[in-house]
Amino acid sequence: MTTLHFRGNRRKLITGAGAVGAGALAVFALDACSADGSGMGGEDAAAQTADVPSLKDFDSATDIWDAMLDGNQRWADGGAVHPDTDVALRESLAEGQEPRAAVFTCVDSRVAPEFVFDTGVGDLMVTRTAGNVYDPLVSESVSYGPAALEAPLLVVLGHQKCGAVTAAHEALLAAEEGTELEEHEYALPETVEALRAAYEASKGESGDPVDAMIKANVLLTIQALKEHPNLAELVADGELTVVGGVYSLETGLVTEVS
Repeated sequence: MTTLHFRGNRRKLITGAGAVGAGALAVFALDACSADGSGMGGEDAAAQTADVPSLKDFDSATDIWDAMLDGNQRWADGGAVHPDTDVALRESLAEGQEPRAAVFTCVDSRVAPEFVFDTGVGDLMVTRTAGNVYDPLVSESVSYGPAALEAPLLVVLGHQKCGAVTAAHEALLAAEEGTELEEHEYALPETVEALRAAYEASKGESGDPVDAMIKANVLLTIQALKEHPNLAELVADGELTVVGGVYSLETGLVTEVS
Protein backbone atom coordinates (compact mmCIF):
# COMPACT_ATOMS: atom_id res chain seq x y z
CA MET A 1 0.00 0.00 0.00
CA THR A 2 1.18 3.50 -0.78
CA THR A 3 2.54 5.42 2.18
CA LEU A 4 0.44 8.28 3.49
CA HIS A 5 3.41 10.50 4.32
CA PHE A 6 3.76 13.62 2.21
CA ARG A 7 6.95 15.34 1.13
CA GLY A 8 7.64 18.15 -1.30
CA ASN A 9 6.01 21.52 -1.82
CA ARG A 10 4.34 22.62 1.40
CA ARG A 11 2.63 25.60 -0.23
CA LYS A 12 1.01 23.39 -2.87
CA LEU A 13 -0.24 21.01 -0.19
CA ILE A 14 -1.79 23.72 1.96
CA THR A 15 -3.42 25.73 -0.80
CA GLY A 16 -4.70 22.74 -2.74
CA ALA A 17 -4.37 21.77 -6.37
CA GLY A 18 -4.68 24.28 -9.18
CA ALA A 19 -4.31 27.99 -9.47
CA VAL A 20 -6.54 30.12 -7.29
CA GLY A 21 -8.64 32.74 -9.02
CA ALA A 22 -8.23 36.44 -8.41
CA GLY A 23 -11.10 36.43 -5.95
CA ALA A 24 -9.32 34.01 -3.63
CA LEU A 25 -7.12 36.63 -2.05
CA ALA A 26 -8.53 39.75 -0.43
CA VAL A 27 -7.02 42.77 1.19
CA PHE A 28 -8.91 43.42 4.39
CA ALA A 29 -9.45 47.10 5.15
CA LEU A 30 -10.75 48.44 8.43
CA ASP A 31 -13.12 50.78 6.61
CA ALA A 32 -16.09 49.15 4.90
CA CYS A 33 -16.01 49.13 1.10
CA SER A 34 -18.90 49.75 -1.24
CA ALA A 35 -19.89 47.21 -3.88
CA ASP A 36 -18.12 49.19 -6.61
CA GLY A 37 -14.86 49.01 -4.67
CA SER A 38 -14.75 52.61 -3.50
CA GLY A 39 -13.69 53.12 0.09
CA MET A 40 -15.99 54.59 2.71
CA GLY A 41 -15.27 56.11 6.05
CA GLY A 42 -16.77 58.26 8.75
CA GLU A 43 -20.50 58.91 8.55
CA ASP A 44 -20.98 56.96 5.29
CA ALA A 45 -19.49 53.79 6.76
CA ALA A 46 -21.45 54.23 9.99
CA ALA A 47 -24.69 54.72 8.05
CA GLN A 48 -24.21 51.56 6.00
CA THR A 49 -23.31 49.54 9.10
CA ALA A 50 -26.44 50.83 10.83
CA ASP A 51 -28.54 49.52 7.92
CA VAL A 52 -27.30 45.96 8.47
CA PRO A 53 -29.24 44.00 11.12
CA SER A 54 -27.12 42.63 13.92
CA LEU A 55 -26.99 38.84 14.10
CA LYS A 56 -27.67 39.34 17.80
CA ASP A 57 -31.18 40.54 16.92
CA PHE A 58 -32.26 37.13 15.64
CA ASP A 59 -33.39 34.10 17.63
CA SER A 60 -34.49 31.48 15.10
CA ALA A 61 -32.01 29.37 13.19
CA THR A 62 -33.73 30.25 9.91
CA ASP A 63 -33.43 33.99 10.48
CA ILE A 64 -29.83 33.68 11.66
CA TRP A 65 -28.85 31.61 8.61
CA ASP A 66 -30.62 34.02 6.26
CA ALA A 67 -28.76 36.94 7.87
CA MET A 68 -25.46 35.07 7.52
CA LEU A 69 -26.15 34.41 3.83
CA ASP A 70 -27.00 38.10 3.37
CA GLY A 71 -23.65 38.91 4.95
CA ASN A 72 -21.95 36.44 2.64
CA GLN A 73 -23.50 38.18 -0.36
CA ARG A 74 -22.13 41.51 0.88
CA TRP A 75 -18.70 39.90 1.26
CA ALA A 76 -18.84 38.41 -2.25
CA ASP A 77 -19.96 41.74 -3.72
CA GLY A 78 -17.17 43.69 -2.00
CA GLY A 79 -19.65 45.47 0.25
CA ALA A 80 -18.83 43.94 3.65
CA VAL A 81 -19.47 46.36 6.53
CA HIS A 82 -18.06 44.38 9.49
CA PRO A 83 -20.95 45.15 11.88
CA ASP A 84 -20.75 44.93 15.68
CA THR A 85 -17.05 45.63 16.02
CA ASP A 86 -17.18 48.78 18.14
CA VAL A 87 -15.34 49.23 21.43
CA ALA A 88 -18.50 49.45 23.56
CA LEU A 89 -19.73 46.08 22.29
CA ARG A 90 -16.34 44.49 22.79
CA GLU A 91 -16.27 45.69 26.38
CA SER A 92 -19.82 44.51 27.05
CA LEU A 93 -18.92 41.01 25.88
CA ALA A 94 -16.37 40.73 28.66
CA GLU A 95 -19.36 39.89 30.88
CA GLY A 96 -20.35 36.86 28.81
CA GLN A 97 -21.11 35.56 25.35
CA GLU A 98 -24.20 34.47 23.45
CA PRO A 99 -23.05 33.41 19.97
CA ARG A 100 -25.91 33.07 17.52
CA ALA A 101 -24.26 30.28 15.53
CA ALA A 102 -21.44 27.77 15.74
CA VAL A 103 -19.32 27.21 12.64
CA PHE A 104 -17.10 24.22 11.96
CA THR A 105 -14.71 24.81 9.08
CA CYS A 106 -11.18 24.39 7.74
CA VAL A 107 -7.99 26.03 9.03
CA ASP A 108 -7.38 27.53 5.57
CA SER A 109 -6.35 31.18 5.97
CA ARG A 110 -8.68 32.24 3.15
CA VAL A 111 -11.79 30.92 4.89
CA ALA A 112 -12.41 33.11 7.93
CA PRO A 113 -16.13 32.75 8.84
CA GLU A 114 -16.37 36.19 10.47
CA PHE A 115 -15.34 37.72 7.13
CA VAL A 116 -17.10 35.22 4.88
CA PHE A 117 -20.45 35.91 6.60
CA ASP A 118 -19.67 39.57 7.45
CA THR A 119 -20.52 39.15 11.13
CA GLY A 120 -19.45 40.91 14.31
CA VAL A 121 -17.62 40.16 17.53
CA GLY A 122 -19.36 37.51 19.61
CA ASP A 123 -21.66 36.35 16.79
CA LEU A 124 -19.97 33.09 15.82
CA MET A 125 -18.27 30.35 17.80
CA VAL A 126 -15.77 28.89 15.34
CA THR A 127 -13.93 25.56 15.40
CA ARG A 128 -11.36 24.86 12.69
CA THR A 129 -9.37 21.78 11.65
CA ALA A 130 -7.53 20.88 8.45
CA GLY A 131 -10.20 19.81 5.97
CA ASN A 132 -12.77 20.39 8.73
CA VAL A 133 -11.93 16.85 9.82
CA TYR A 134 -14.24 15.69 12.60
CA ASP A 135 -13.28 13.43 15.50
CA PRO A 136 -14.50 12.85 19.10
CA LEU A 137 -12.21 15.47 20.64
CA VAL A 138 -13.13 18.11 18.08
CA SER A 139 -16.81 17.28 18.54
CA GLU A 140 -16.76 18.63 22.08
CA SER A 141 -15.54 22.00 20.82
CA VAL A 142 -18.04 22.08 17.94
CA SER A 143 -20.96 21.16 20.18
CA TYR A 144 -20.12 23.63 22.93
CA GLY A 145 -21.83 26.64 21.34
CA PRO A 146 -25.19 24.91 20.78
CA ALA A 147 -25.17 22.70 23.88
CA ALA A 148 -23.72 25.04 26.50
CA LEU A 149 -24.48 28.51 25.10
CA GLU A 150 -27.78 27.71 23.33
CA ALA A 151 -26.74 28.81 19.85
CA PRO A 152 -29.65 27.58 17.68
CA LEU A 153 -27.62 27.14 14.48
CA LEU A 154 -24.61 24.98 13.62
CA VAL A 155 -22.92 25.42 10.23
CA VAL A 156 -20.50 22.91 8.69
CA LEU A 157 -18.49 24.77 6.05
CA GLY A 158 -16.24 23.10 3.51
CA HIS A 159 -14.41 25.06 0.83
CA GLN A 160 -13.21 24.88 -2.75
CA LYS A 161 -9.64 23.70 -3.44
CA CYS A 162 -9.20 22.33 0.09
CA GLY A 163 -5.57 21.24 0.42
CA ALA A 164 -6.24 18.59 3.05
CA VAL A 165 -9.03 16.96 1.06
CA THR A 166 -6.97 17.16 -2.13
CA ALA A 167 -4.01 15.45 -0.44
CA ALA A 168 -6.26 12.79 1.07
CA HIS A 169 -7.89 12.08 -2.28
CA GLU A 170 -4.49 11.72 -3.96
CA ALA A 171 -3.20 9.40 -1.23
CA LEU A 172 -6.28 7.19 -1.05
CA LEU A 173 -6.57 6.92 -4.83
CA ALA A 174 -2.89 5.98 -5.13
CA ALA A 175 -3.26 3.36 -2.38
CA GLU A 176 -6.32 1.92 -4.09
CA GLU A 177 -4.64 1.74 -7.49
CA GLY A 178 -1.28 0.60 -6.14
CA THR A 179 0.53 3.51 -7.77
CA GLU A 180 3.38 5.59 -6.43
CA LEU A 181 2.31 8.83 -4.72
CA GLU A 182 4.28 12.04 -5.04
CA GLU A 183 5.76 12.61 -1.59
CA HIS A 184 5.37 15.83 0.40
CA GLU A 185 7.38 16.96 3.40
CA TYR A 186 4.30 17.49 5.58
CA ALA A 187 2.76 14.32 7.05
CA LEU A 188 -1.05 14.02 7.17
CA PRO A 189 -1.67 10.31 7.81
CA GLU A 190 -4.40 10.78 10.45
CA THR A 191 -6.17 13.44 8.40
CA VAL A 192 -6.08 11.19 5.34
CA GLU A 193 -7.53 8.29 7.30
CA ALA A 194 -10.22 10.51 8.82
CA LEU A 195 -11.28 11.55 5.30
CA ARG A 196 -11.49 7.97 4.01
CA ALA A 197 -15.26 7.85 4.62
CA ALA A 198 -15.78 10.96 2.48
CA TYR A 199 -13.58 9.44 -0.22
CA GLU A 200 -15.67 6.28 -0.28
CA ALA A 201 -18.97 8.17 -0.14
CA SER A 202 -18.06 10.39 -3.08
CA LYS A 203 -17.12 7.59 -5.47
CA GLY A 204 -19.21 7.62 -8.61
CA GLU A 205 -20.33 11.22 -8.21
CA SER A 206 -20.24 13.34 -11.34
CA GLY A 207 -17.86 16.26 -11.78
CA ASP A 208 -14.55 16.91 -10.08
CA PRO A 209 -13.78 14.10 -7.59
CA VAL A 210 -12.19 16.43 -5.03
CA ASP A 211 -15.24 18.72 -5.12
CA ALA A 212 -17.44 15.68 -4.61
CA MET A 213 -15.29 14.57 -1.67
CA ILE A 214 -15.47 18.04 -0.08
CA LYS A 215 -19.27 17.95 -0.28
CA ALA A 216 -19.42 14.37 1.03
CA ASN A 217 -17.25 15.33 3.98
CA VAL A 218 -19.65 18.15 4.88
CA LEU A 219 -22.69 15.88 4.68
CA LEU A 220 -21.09 13.09 6.73
CA THR A 221 -20.06 15.61 9.38
CA ILE A 222 -23.58 17.03 9.56
CA GLN A 223 -24.96 13.54 10.18
CA ALA A 224 -22.34 12.81 12.85
CA LEU A 225 -23.11 16.07 14.65
CA LYS A 226 -26.83 15.42 14.63
CA GLU A 227 -26.15 12.12 16.37
CA HIS A 228 -23.67 13.50 18.91
CA PRO A 229 -24.75 12.94 22.56
CA ASN A 230 -24.53 16.67 23.29
CA LEU A 231 -26.68 17.61 20.30
CA ALA A 232 -29.03 14.77 19.36
CA GLU A 233 -31.80 15.79 21.75
CA LEU A 234 -31.54 19.45 20.72
CA VAL A 235 -31.90 18.44 17.06
CA ALA A 236 -34.82 16.11 17.82
CA ASP A 237 -36.62 18.84 19.77
CA GLY A 238 -36.11 21.41 17.00
CA GLU A 239 -33.91 23.59 19.19
CA LEU A 240 -30.88 23.17 16.95
CA THR A 241 -30.60 23.30 13.16
CA VAL A 242 -27.49 21.91 11.47
CA VAL A 243 -26.76 23.13 7.93
CA GLY A 244 -23.90 22.68 5.50
CA GLY A 245 -22.24 24.76 2.84
CA VAL A 246 -19.22 24.95 0.55
CA TYR A 247 -17.33 28.22 0.14
CA SER A 248 -15.95 29.26 -3.24
CA LEU A 249 -12.56 30.92 -3.03
CA GLU A 250 -13.13 32.39 -6.48
CA THR A 251 -16.59 33.95 -6.05
CA GLY A 252 -16.65 34.42 -2.27
CA LEU A 253 -20.08 32.78 -2.12
CA VAL A 254 -21.30 29.98 0.13
CA THR A 255 -23.48 27.36 -1.55
CA GLU A 256 -25.75 25.28 0.66
CA VAL A 257 -25.40 21.52 0.35
CA SER A 258 -27.88 18.84 1.27
